[in-house]
Amino acid sequence: MRQRVRVPRAWLVAAAVMAVVAGTACGSSGTTNPGLTAAELVGTYDLGSLTLGTNPPIGPPAATGTLMLTLSTYNVTLNLPSGTQVDSGTWSVSGSTWTQTSSVQPIQEQGTASLSHDSLTVSLNAAGTAISSVWIKQP
Repeated sequence: MRQRVRVPRAWLVAAAVMAVVAGTACGSSGTTNPGLTAAELVGTYDLGSLTLGTNPPIGPPAATGTLMLTLSTYNVTLNLPSGTQVDSGTWSVSGSTWTQTSSVQPIQEQGTASLSHDSLTVSLNAAGTAISSVWIKQP
């Protein structure tokens, strides 16, 4: 019999919020851009979808969110069926690798991101759970 490791829901939500920030680690052109700078990513993004583990993706109208980036800080709000989650902290990008440190949770994450037009997709693994988010840059 295979045992499943239980991960506290609050930790998964925090990891999902961090995945959201990771989604901004790609530029704002119409193609995939492997070499990015923070200056290219400054702006405001809307949640397109969020996938936790093997669950189906959720997105508007069931789940909404906003991500705001400056050159080195982020603020994110996720309005999920389970409630509103807010996080903020610092972030950096090197190529397609992002690093983010929450000032709310004692968590630092790294992941990969890609861009197709203005849709940012990020994938990471937090405590054995795959997390993927898609963000759409506001005009």
